[in-house]
Amino acid sequence: LSGDGWALTAVLTPGHTANHAAFALEGRDILFSGDHVMAWSTSIVAPPDGSMADYMESLGRLIEREDRLLLPGHGGPVAEPWTFLKALKAHRLRREQAVLARVQAGDGRIAEMVKVIYRDTDPKLHGAAALSVLAHIEDLLERGEIAADGPPSLAAHYRPAA
Repeated sequence: LSGDGWALTAVLTPGHTANHAAFALEGRDILFSGDHVMAWSTSIVAPPDGSMADYMESLGRLIEREDRLLLPGHGGPVAEPWTFLKALKAHRLRREQAVLARVQAGDGRIAEMVKVIYRDTDPKLHGAAALSVLAHIEDLLERGEIAADGPPSLAAHYRPAA
């Protein structure tokens, strides 16, 4: 998309939703990151439309870019994108390890995991947290790191992979 003195290029960033896209303002190193990256909060990745594997891949794609400013769809700007994106990716990897640790500790249900992993989070947000855990679970299942009794869902039972 372009106009007099400006051009936007789509940068596909699935994960938050399957069809999410960010938009680069060409020649200015500015990326309109939409809901993929926000300075004030991590984006929810909620199956079935959201995918943690896609989200992490999209974060990697943005880390490889050389944007000097991200302008999210909500909240303020991200002034040091590379540092912020690396920290965001590290946060998600820590959450993944926390989910894996809870499964290995015997927590077979997402509700049990959320109570421990998000113990310092307002319980009103535990529903959204459960969806984020489910997104991590789907990715861990796909990679064969855990197993489930049936298809992944908020109610399914999870266990370490054999």
